[in-house]
Amino acid sequence: MIRTSISVLVFLLLGIAAQPAFAQQKIAYVDIAAIMKELPESQEAQRMLDAQVDKWQQELQEMEDEWQAKYNDYDKRKLILTDQGRAKAEKDLQELDSRIMQFRDQKFGQEGELFKLEDQIMRPIQDLVFDQVKNLGIELGYDYVLDKSGGVMIIYAKDDYDLTKKAIERIKTALPPRTITGQGQTGQGQGQSQPSQQGTRQTPPPPPREFGEDGSVPVRTPSDDPPPMPGK
Repeated sequence: MIRTSISVLVFLLLGIAAQPAFAQQKIAYVDIAAIMKELPESQEAQRMLDAQVDKWQQELQEMEDEWQAKYNDYDKRKLILTDQGRAKAEKDLQELDSRIMQFRDQKFGQEGELFKLEDQIMRPIQDLVFDQVKNLGIELGYDYVLDKSGGVMIIYAKDDYDLTKKAIERIKTALPPRTITGQGQTGQGQGQSQPSQQGTRQTPPPPPREFGEDGSVPVRTPSDDPPPMPGK
């Protein structure tokens, strides 16, 4: 969650250090990841993402189970099938396998629906956090505010320069009142459950399977399945 690359940041800091007035520069830092975990809106967005991922994974598992059932049936009957029957069964397996990989890439690929949904749900919250941290830094007279959770290694810093807690309080105040379902109450910064661990999900499709020279179809193995989803 970095708005500038590390190389640009290093270049910027080196430029600051070269200035004679460097001693007068005020630099603070925040932990954006900690801020996001404290916001009920971020927690709710994460639960929405998790629910959608669970739905897609269930659909994917059903397709996997269908493929395996068809393969088991093919494997039992392939010796008694005619050439035409065997060819049709193999074609059906190949087509289903192709649909499985297409579904996985469509939902979890680098340009898949999950990444678009994450951007749609999380981007407004992230923009609010960045804007509030920026305004806080300006009001407190800091020249630069770094995000220590975004890949910037801070070897040592005084707690006096950590604006994380102040940022959380400011952002919760800036958020609109939230209605708690089933209780008819409103409040700010009230979460119903612990936040899920956030992270970028990616489920790359496995390489396509090919039939053997004898016409056999390789069995799906655990290595064909997508890796566990971060945050699950």
